[in-house]
Amino acid sequence: MYTKQHFSLPSVSDITEFVQAKSFGVLATQLSGEVFTSPLPIDLRRHEDDSLFVAGHIARANEMLKAFVSGNRATITVLGPDSFIPAEWFGVRSRIPTWLYCSVEIAGRLEPSDPQRTRDDVITLIERLQASYVPGSTWTLTEIPEHLSSTYLQQIAGFRLHDLRFRSCFRLNQGKGQTESLAASLAATGVPACRELSKLVISPPTIRPK
Repeated sequence: MYTKQHFSLPSVSDITEFVQAKSFGVLATQLSGEVFTSPLPIDLRRHEDDSLFVAGHIARANEMLKAFVSGNRATITVLGPDSFIPAEWFGVRSRIPTWLYCSVEIAGRLEPSDPQRTRDDVITLIERLQASYVPGSTWTLTEIPEHLSSTYLQQIAGFRLHDLRFRSCFRLNQGKGQTESLAASLAATGVPACRELSKLVISPPTIRPK
């Protein structure tokens, strides 16, 4: 992913927070020159030694499964809010229309998971998201009849991504001027992604240019 320093998030902690808030991305890998991609839920978390890894899973019927070879390289792209920006939104007519967006790329070494680890990772992800979306939730996988949950787990293939490398690109009009007009135009659309971008344009969470 192409980026510049002043478009990058300042720390791995900031990247981790962004990815965990989304918990969804597009996995890309390849085998024998063929590229495979798949959107999927992901769980970025830490080992006991504090190193980061990603856990995820795909359907066994997914053609991508043949690229699940131990040690194969893979990349996950996590997207945040984005929008086309018409020239008029800058409050001047001398600006070129552009696109603002937020994106994190996670590259690493893919390792297929066995059925037990896949089950453990699915339960861990569900518990985290349940607690995030439904405060006080006590729902667990055990509330699904055993034959149904077992069937579901048999139909998915888990993986983990290790030795992670991160890139981020939060392209938010940094240093280009007309910030207040742009932020007001974004907020006025009523589109959730644009309203989120409006706040980010005013105060980008990225590295400040020296």
